[in-house]
Amino acid sequence: MKKILLLITLLFSFSMADSVLLVKKGWQLIGSSVALDNMSKFTQDKVEQVWHFDAKTQTWLAYSADPQIAKRMSDKHIKKLKELKSWHGFWIKSKKDWTMTLPNRQLSSEPTNNKSADVLELKKGWNLISLPIDSVLSADIFKGMTAWKYNNQQWELSDSSQQELDVPKLGHIKNSDGIWVKATQDKNISLTQEASKLHNFTSKQEMNDYIKEMATLYQRPYCGIEPWIGNPRDIAVPLNEDTFAIQGASTSNTNAVTTNTSNTNLQETNVDEADILKHNNKNIFYVGKSSNGRRNHINISSFENLATQQKEVLERIKFEETQNIDSFYLVDEKLVVLSKSYLTSSQSIVDIFDVSNIQNIKKISSYNVDGYLKNSRVIGDNLYLISTFNPSYKITYPKEYIETEKVEPICKEYIKGSTGVSTTSISEESYGEDTSNETSQPYEPNKYVDCYGIQYEEKQYFRYNYDKPIVTVLKALPQIEGTKVSKQDLIEPSRLYASAKKKQSSTMTSISKFSINEGKYLKTSSYIGSSSIEYASSNALYLVSNEYPYYYDFNNYKSRSKIYKFGFDEDLSYKAIGSVYGTALNQFSLSEYQNILRIATTEGFSWGTTGTKNSLYTLKESNQLLQVEGLLSGLGKEGESIKAVRFMENKAYLVTFKTTDPLYTIDLSNPKKPKKMGELHVNGYSAYLHPIGDNKLLGIGQDTDNEGRRKGVKIELFDISDFENPSSLDSITLAKGTYSELENNHKALAYRSSDQLFAFPFSNYGNELNNYQQSNHLGIYQIENNALKSYKGISDNSTNWGEHRGLIFDLNNTTYISFFADDSVITTTLTPKEN
Repeated sequence: MKKILLLITLLFSFSMADSVLLVKKGWQLIGSSVALDNMSKFTQDKVEQVWHFDAKTQTWLAYSADPQIAKRMSDKHIKKLKELKSWHGFWIKSKKDWTMTLPNRQLSSEPTNNKSADVLELKKGWNLISLPIDSVLSADIFKGMTAWKYNNQQWELSDSSQQELDVPKLGHIKNSDGIWVKATQDKNISLTQEASKLHNFTSKQEMNDYIKEMATLYQRPYCGIEPWIGNPRDIAVPLNEDTFAIQGASTSNTNAVTTNTSNTNLQETNVDEADILKHNNKNIFYVGKSSNGRRNHINISSFENLATQQKEVLERIKFEETQNIDSFYLVDEKLVVLSKSYLTSSQSIVDIFDVSNIQNIKKISSYNVDGYLKNSRVIGDNLYLISTFNPSYKITYPKEYIETEKVEPICKEYIKGSTGVSTTSISEESYGEDTSNETSQPYEPNKYVDCYGIQYEEKQYFRYNYDKPIVTVLKALPQIEGTKVSKQDLIEPSRLYASAKKKQSSTMTSISKFSINEGKYLKTSSYIGSSSIEYASSNALYLVSNEYPYYYDFNNYKSRSKIYKFGFDEDLSYKAIGSVYGTALNQFSLSEYQNILRIATTEGFSWGTTGTKNSLYTLKESNQLLQVEGLLSGLGKEGESIKAVRFMENKAYLVTFKTTDPLYTIDLSNPKKPKKMGELHVNGYSAYLHPIGDNKLLGIGQDTDNEGRRKGVKIELFDISDFENPSSLDSITLAKGTYSELENNHKALAYRSSDQLFAFPFSNYGNELNNYQQSNHLGIYQIENNALKSYKGISDNSTNWGEHRGLIFDLNNTTYISFFADDSVITTTLTPKEN
């Protein structure tokens, strides 16, 4: 417990600590990113002089704490420099290496004025500026202007005519850099907006350099102005580092006609999603699991086999032991299998088979794609594979040694621990020790701030020079290799999009397009950034990133989600980017209708101290931006978070929860003014909402007591015919300790609209009498006369963990339900449940 409290204290002190800027001896061109209301930090013992160029008057301002230097400045009619704004750069001549402490700028509330703290105010002519935000951006924010940076006694330039000059290209700007910018007119630049815009590349060299620099900056322990929590220790830099067999069994008469069969539960019509069970009205394909727990084969059965309880499969497609099947599609007699490789943790495999004759299955093509398999969709004949890739680099830093006599005595004491102050004051040695009876001095971090970055090794003091990284490229770009493609880069310069923000992970997300019928790889579009949620309409693919802390608001550190839009057109083109506050729950939190994107988000956490805020945004594409059209906030009580969302054309249904479940009905007929119409409060909550016609809604989630503690799976039937007054028609609560995969995976629901019969798997974790042994079940229910009807379910004796599925079908005028749990398949007829 003591260790936990110490960690919490350290995290809290980190968030509230001052920041530090290392000022080196000699001339430097730097910035502070924090406004200095006076010049008191530039004391005579540390600094000889400070200069800033006033863009308004195009004249110099200067300051010196040395009276003689100050007099010479005054005699030459140089106006005195009295303050530095957060976006002012300045020249400083320092007498020694020292560290400037700067107050933490985190705001406790949103700014009340209209002028954002992230705006650069440029005047026509030369401007001496710095970034007023804690970030690292590319020089692209000054596109069309000339920008100079002086760093490590070397100039770097960003200019359209740069090829004529023998000057290194200006790659990035830190919050501690001073930058000379020549503007052709007065202009205000919002860095938040500029950092969000995406651009592509004109050459592979330009692309590789950009990615390499991003990876270097992201792994860099210190970059410009950094939070100060004590003497930094040495930080280890991490490294971001066609065979199948068909096994036959007994054959069966597969000509029997099956009707009224449930299919994969999809969010959007005409947008197919991969699953572990699919059929083509003749044969059923489902993923099995080997004895070692790997999903390395696909079983093929028939509806007649299921109905007659035949255990043997018709055929089995076996994959290598090194493959683990994720999911698959069944499209026009083509089986598209998506799997992951055990040989490398970051490779996705696409295998396409012709299964028109299951006794003569042929592999059409196979592709290996570097990157983690994130998701996929199928539109028509095209497969869209979404993967992420992390470039691999080995990065080290040179040491700059400091003469012993130039190290302050207090630093020697602190670093070598001669006064009892440990260099590992926050290390494992102190965890768990009872020091309550020891006498010690209060820890004063700022007392040792001039020791920032200094380390001691082999009787020598040194700092790492993080401005001169030594980079070894291990693997910069993902590649693809396959049946009809020789090994090549997956990403092309003109099809990779990156933001101007460089201090972020260099993770790349790619959407790769394949023709299923031809078994052919077509093209890939990519962006530098992650993807947390993927949603697809029939027109476009939306990818949402809420990577922490990359998308935090520069003014008040509120969480933001970034939304990338790509079109399902011939060119798989990048369309737009946008952002909203908060994070989305899952793919059902998004919906596109009549070219308007709707997204529901939650800010904060139900267990946090700052409360939560639930909102619904509408966004419209314009000039490659997803612009916010409308906003509805204030959904849910204090501390409640979104648990389920369902959009149905111009209506939305949203569930929030902390102790009870308010179901909200929302009118979206006017996207600029979303309107809450009604609400219903019931115990528990729905985690998944399924439309039943136009007037009913089925909710599956958890029942809870008055304190919000879970009691077991709950099925609730809502009446939404009166949009302003939704009501509950019926509910069923399963046994205590039950949980369903359907609460997190909509594809676990088997439903057919013809008779509103549905089934879904659930697990019972039991009680102390059976040592909390898990048991797996398939619940079978029907909506009849505005009520929920229960049928006798199916229980599987195995305790298999993982995804399970149900299948409903009619054969020979009889309704059957099958329960698939890995290789185990149990089928029963529809039997009313005994009371």
